[in-house]
Amino acid sequence: MHDADDPYDQLGEGYAAHNEVAPYNALYERPAMLALLGDVAGRDVLDLGCGPGVLAAALVDAGARVTGLDRSEAMLRVAARRLDGRAVLRRHDLADALPVADASVDVVVAGLVLHYLADWAPVLGEVHRVLRPGGHLVASVHHPFADGALPSLEPERRGPYAESHLLAEAWSMGGRSAVVRFWHHPLGRMIGWITGAGFVLTDVIEPEPVPAMATSHPEAFARLSDKPAFLLVEACRAG
Repeated sequence: MHDADDPYDQLGEGYAAHNEVAPYNALYERPAMLALLGDVAGRDVLDLGCGPGVLAAALVDAGARVTGLDRSEAMLRVAARRLDGRAVLRRHDLADALPVADASVDVVVAGLVLHYLADWAPVLGEVHRVLRPGGHLVASVHHPFADGALPSLEPERRGPYAESHLLAEAWSMGGRSAVVRFWHHPLGRMIGWITGAGFVLTDVIEPEPVPAMATSHPEAFARLSDKPAFLLVEACRAG
């Protein structure tokens, strides 16, 4: 069923095209995620919020067996074209239990998706359930220190850092517009959700832009070299 309230269904192909080449994605977050994921050959990988499938395609190319979940029909259509049957794709809302068997996955990747959730505890409990012992969660989110600096936010919409609060941005891509809402959570709360779900935190990374961005997008390179926009975490399912 089409979800009229999903901003990614509203933005459709315009967002998919933007995501593939936008410097914050193509030259910053995705390279950092792939570096943190390392060798995935022969691994069973669950991609939460797979979007248009750019990261999933890179993982398949690296030898992983990938299942991608996303609530947006528009994004899944693009992902299906890109992956051409090389991955399993399912429509799924992360508010619901993951449609995956217990202890059946080696890696769960969540690229720029957890910040859409008011409470991470339920989905992290599900991630813990589906991971095999020793399996890893690798996630990227908006850096909590950067949320309040978004230029499109009105000052009164920027809540206190220490309190979780909902933020919104107006996006226009490919001739379409949508309001995208996401949650600011303080760093301590995010880490608490991860460890509270039974994970051992193994890495926290504030990524740096790839050197090529200095030439192709010098202003973005200067901003990201000074202040990170995203935060990456890796956590292990012990036992």
